[in-house]
Amino acid sequence: MNIKEVGEMPDRRSFRVDDLTGLLGREALLGCIEKLSDEDTCCLLCIDIDQLAALNEAMGLSAGDSLIVEVARRIARSAGPKDFLVRLDGDEFALLLDPNNNAFPLESMMASMVNDLSAPYLLSGREVFVSTSIGVAIGSHLLLQHAELAMVHAKKATRGGWLMYSSDMTRSHGDNFHLETELRQAVEAQQFQVYYQPKASCRTGVVTGFEALLRWNHPHRGIVPPSEFIPSLEKTGLIQRVGAWVLRTACAQLMEWRLNGYSDLHMAINLSLRQLADPDFPEQVSVVLREFEVPANRVELEITESMLMHDVQRAEMALRRLKGLGLHLSIDDFGTGYSSLSYLKRLPIDTIKVDRSFVQDITTDPNDASITRAIISMAHSLKLQVVAEGVETEAQIATLVAEQCETIQGYFISKPIPAVIATEFLASSWTIPPQLLGRPVKERTLLLVDDEESILMALKRLLRREGYRILCGKSGAEGLDLLAKNDVDVVISDQRMPSMTGEEFLRRAKELYPNTVRMVLSGFADMDSITNAINQGAIYKFINKPWDEKVLKDGIRDAFLRKERTDAHQRKVSAIATDNEHLHKDNQSLTAMLGEQSHTAMISQAALNLSQENLNMLPVPVMGLDPSGFVVLRNEAFFSLSIPPEACTDLIDKFPQVQNCDPFQLVCFDSNGKRWNVIARHLLLGKQHRGTVLAFIDDGMRVASC
Repeated sequence: MNIKEVGEMPDRRSFRVDDLTGLLGREALLGCIEKLSDEDTCCLLCIDIDQLAALNEAMGLSAGDSLIVEVARRIARSAGPKDFLVRLDGDEFALLLDPNNNAFPLESMMASMVNDLSAPYLLSGREVFVSTSIGVAIGSHLLLQHAELAMVHAKKATRGGWLMYSSDMTRSHGDNFHLETELRQAVEAQQFQVYYQPKASCRTGVVTGFEALLRWNHPHRGIVPPSEFIPSLEKTGLIQRVGAWVLRTACAQLMEWRLNGYSDLHMAINLSLRQLADPDFPEQVSVVLREFEVPANRVELEITESMLMHDVQRAEMALRRLKGLGLHLSIDDFGTGYSSLSYLKRLPIDTIKVDRSFVQDITTDPNDASITRAIISMAHSLKLQVVAEGVETEAQIATLVAEQCETIQGYFISKPIPAVIATEFLASSWTIPPQLLGRPVKERTLLLVDDEESILMALKRLLRREGYRILCGKSGAEGLDLLAKNDVDVVISDQRMPSMTGEEFLRRAKELYPNTVRMVLSGFADMDSITNAINQGAIYKFINKPWDEKVLKDGIRDAFLRKERTDAHQRKVSAIATDNEHLHKDNQSLTAMLGEQSHTAMISQAALNLSQENLNMLPVPVMGLDPSGFVVLRNEAFFSLSIPPEACTDLIDKFPQVQNCDPFQLVCFDSNGKRWNVIARHLLLGKQHRGTVLAFIDDGMRVASC
């Protein structure tokens, strides 16, 4: 492939040429830059293909190669006759503009290049859109370093655009270098600490365990948030050393608590990508567990969702090795990444942690409530436990309890605290308030929402003798909070309220609590929006202010009756569904039992037929009796005896106490002048008599009497 040669290139024999594009590489560019004098003012562009890795994964390496070639063509097309184009790396190019042309229109050139590079690419018969990020530097000193640094910032800030280098970028880069240096010193100086954040059961309310969280106690800045240094620990590889120290520290603390009587606690420990990829990590964990005599099922390793998706196959292998040790495994920040449910199904995960971003507005945002509900339902269908992070209010707890979440974690219980304070917290026997773990006994509950205190008081006075449990909120937000904490039947809201109108509040209430009956009581309303809300089911009835007392009371009474009829219907539907399920199970059991009995009967009949065939082959007359003495079996030889029925009766009478007889018995029997020796074999199962078999043997003598 011959790409247009751009500029007066150095001698190709001195440098390696890229096989794919035919361009020279980094060494050739550095050679050109070294020849520049301090007086020369040059412009260098570093161009990076943003999505090359994703394209290779989706369409294959051949498509990626085609893209690289086409990008090189388009850059060359935008270049001048004496500009110098090289391929720096797999997805990165550099274009050195002619240093003798100081009148180049940079901004218009960049706009044209960006438009050209952002146009669709035809790959394998498909149109593909790919963005590029461009860093630009002007000067002569450290030209390539500055252009690449500008490109890195362009990728972060304006994918598909370009950025000019500024000295702030170098300071930022220097800050990162300084941070990495401080972190290495922090490891040596043991400046890291482990804090512990408790978790509590939504069923019992008691503390069930802690999550171990890394903190950096900086000598000058104090406690540094983990978001500021964890990425640098990952980047430098220090996370493996620090992570191993966190594991030992957390297990040592768990052992101490177990020795002090807290034997049922679990300890959750965050796992880094580098630790997960380390083939020796499972053995390291096993050594720590043995050292501190900690049961493996009391330790839970937390992996972020994005970490799992980095390399699913390798992650699955590593997790199965860890699971083989008996550890519990958890996915942290669930819902914020791009995980596939098929991967989730096959991974050996025990717990899903709902991210705090969904819990924060679970009582006010129907979307967050729906997402959380869906995550909990999905987890339970996969036999997984659920932990909700970031819980801060009673309303959030009440909602999560109602959705059957197993465990909560957040500032409502406690912020992350040092080990000493965590031990004191355990000793305090803290529990979730009991009223949040179960809804109160059902009674007619009415929620009034109005921003005017006088209106709320007047309504309460009017309805005080109606026997309702009345709750009052002064805003839509307060109303949603009360709905989360209580089983409300009927909601009455004013329309004109600050920050959230009554219509908006009731629409949210419908999505979050669809079984409530919702009414508007207002003197000011946009009738079009109210009519739409009524037609869409968000509002049951509209009543004007000032109200007619009888009309208002009757309207509320009708609303409660409507709610109770709906509840009764739902209970009937639920009961019918339950009965149908039980009936289906009973039918399945009956079908199985009948099938088994039919099978048994077939086997018994086959056995009886076989027994009859075998008996017919015997030359000796044989007769079988059931436990009550009835004849149930005779062979063909028996019919040759020609014994009259009364003779058989006399014979049977000779065995009056069969169940008390020995297993064998011999009697004499005379019939038609013949004497028979009758051998009786009593069939016993334990002490239970199951019948008797009689065999007749002719002794060859005629006798007058026995």
